[in-house]
Amino acid sequence: MDGGRFDLRGALGGVPAAPGVYRFFDGAGRALYVGKARDLKARVSSYSRDAAQTPRMRGMLAEAARVEVTVAASEDEALLLENNLIKSLRPKYNILFRDDKSYPLLRLSAHPYPRVMHYRAPARAASFAADGDCFGPFPDGRAVHQSIDLIQRLFGLRTCPDSVFANRSRPCLLHEIGRCSAPCVNKITPQRYAADASAARGFLSGGVDAVTGGLRKRMEEASERRDYETAAALRDRLRALATVRARHFAEDRKTPDADYIAARAGALGACVNVVSVRGGRRIGESRFFPQTFAAGAACEESAVLCAFLCQHYRSAPPPAKIFVCGYADECEAAAPFLRANIVLRPDENARERLRQAAENAECALALRRAQTGGRRERMRALAERLQLPRLPERVECFDVSHTAGEEVVAARAVFCGGMAQTSQYRRYKIAADKNDDCAAIGEAVGRSLRRALDEESPLPDVLLIDGGAGQVRAAERRLQELLPPDVAAPIVVGIAKAPGREAGAESIVTGDGETAKWSPSDPALLLLMAARDEAHRFAVAGHRRRRDKKRGASALDSVPGIGRQRRKKLIARFGGLRGVADASAAELTTIEGVGARLAERVRRALTPG
Repeated sequence: MDGGRFDLRGALGGVPAAPGVYRFFDGAGRALYVGKARDLKARVSSYSRDAAQTPRMRGMLAEAARVEVTVAASEDEALLLENNLIKSLRPKYNILFRDDKSYPLLRLSAHPYPRVMHYRAPARAASFAADGDCFGPFPDGRAVHQSIDLIQRLFGLRTCPDSVFANRSRPCLLHEIGRCSAPCVNKITPQRYAADASAARGFLSGGVDAVTGGLRKRMEEASERRDYETAAALRDRLRALATVRARHFAEDRKTPDADYIAARAGALGACVNVVSVRGGRRIGESRFFPQTFAAGAACEESAVLCAFLCQHYRSAPPPAKIFVCGYADECEAAAPFLRANIVLRPDENARERLRQAAENAECALALRRAQTGGRRERMRALAERLQLPRLPERVECFDVSHTAGEEVVAARAVFCGGMAQTSQYRRYKIAADKNDDCAAIGEAVGRSLRRALDEESPLPDVLLIDGGAGQVRAAERRLQELLPPDVAAPIVVGIAKAPGREAGAESIVTGDGETAKWSPSDPALLLLMAARDEAHRFAVAGHRRRRDKKRGASALDSVPGIGRQRRKKLIARFGGLRGVADASAAELTTIEGVGARLAERVRRALTPG
C-alpha cells in the first residue's frame, strides 16, 4: 500500500470472501480500528484505494502495521462480534456511544388495582415484565416521569408500592390534590378503577380516540343517572386530554411508534439527535455525543449515524419505524438487523420531523463547541502556567476526608478535556495511619497509579492534590516508586486553601515547597478549583456515608442469625436496644423466627461480661 506501514495487498491472499470482523493494529499491538463486513476480502481490499478513504481512515492507515480477520457465521453475528470487540479493545479510530445496560419503560402492574411506575428492563430484553404491561422504551427517565404524571392527572391511577397500598387507613396527599382515586381506602369501586386502568393502557398504546370516546360515553351515562359529581370529574378529564392533544400537535396516527434520527459532525465533534414518538405522541428528545479514542479525530456524519444505529439498538428494542436524515442506504447496510425498521423514503411529515431533528443536532453541537472553547482556554492557560509541552488533556485530583481519623476516605476526580468524567471517579478506603493525611494521599495515589499501569490506562498529565507541600511530596514519592524509568511522570501540584477559605485566594504548591498566587480570574486556577471542588465533594460524600453507616450500626448486627427483619421486630417489640438487652430468653423467643439458641446468642451479645 502506498504510504502505508505494511503491505496490505500482500496480506489479502489470506483473507476469505466471507462475513466477519477485521481489526487493524499498530506496531505496538494496539488496536486502531475494528470493522465488520459482509465480504471480508472485498472490504479489506478497499483500504488499498487511498482515494476512497475519509481523512479519519487515512490517519488510521498511516499508523497501521498489520490486519487480522475473524470469520463469522452470518452478517448479524459479525455485527455483534464487532460491537463486543469495540468495547473490549477500545480502538482509537472507532466511534463509541454511551452504552446503557437498561432502558426506561412505563409499567402498569398486574395487581387488581394496577400501579403505574417507572421500570428499567435489562438490555435486549425480548419481552416485557411478566407481571404487568410495559410501554416504551422512553428516551430517558424524565420522559417516563412526565408520562406518569400525565397518567395520574388523566386517570387517577395509584403510584404507591403494594406494601403501602395494603396498609393505608386514610387517603394520601395525592388523592387530596386529585392525582389518585384512592383505591386503598375504597374511594373508587374495583370496576371503575379497572375501567380507568384500561383507558390508561389504551392511551399509552396510542388509542387516544377510543379513550376519548369511552370517557365521553361514561360522562353521558353519569349525567343521565344524575351522578353529576362523577360527570363533572369525567368532563375535567376530557378537557385535560384535549389539552394534552393540543400540546402534542404533531401527532402521527399513521406512525404511532417511531424514532427520527439526525447526525451532525465537524472537526470538533459530532452529535446524534433522536426524536422519539410513541403512541403517536412525541415523548422526548435525546442527544448523544460519540467518543473516539483518537484525540481530535474528526468524524463523518455517515459513520456516526451508522455506528449509533448499530450500538444503540443493540441495547434498546427498536420502534416499528426508524427515520434517518440522509445516508439511509448506508445505515441499512451497516445494521442489517434494522432493515425492516429503517424507512428509505419518508413522507412529508417525517421529512419535517427530520429537518427539526437536524436543526436541534446542529444547535446542540454549536453549544458544545462554545463550551469546549472555554474549556480549551483553561487547558491552554494551565499548560502555560505549568510550562507543559502540550495541553493537559487529563487532570486527576485527590482529596482525603475523615472526622478526627474516623472512616478515612480518599477520592479521585478526573477531568478530561477540561470536563469532569464522573464515570472515572474513584473512592479509596484508607488503611494508613488514621490521622496522617500525607500517608493517605500517598496510598490513594499509589493504588490509582498501580491500577492504571496494570490495565495500561492513560496516566494523568497533571496530578492535583488538595493540600500543601507535605501531601504533594507524598504523591511524588509514590510516583518515583511505581513509575518505570521510561514512562514520563505527570507534574504534581497542590492547591492549598487560603486563610478563611477565601475562594480564588488559594496557593499553588509544587513538590519543592514553592508556592504561587494566581489571579482569581485566571482560567488555569478556575480549572484546578473545579477539579479540587469535585474531589472534595466526592470524598466528603463517601466519608459521611461510611461514618453514618458505622454510627447507625446496632450491636444486634454482629449476632449470627439476626438479619434486618428480625432486628426490626426485636426493636419494635421491646422498644429499643435497651429493652432487648433487659428481656429474658423466654420473652425473646416470642418473636417469630427467634428460637432458644438464637435468644441466648442475643443475650450474650448484649449482656456485659
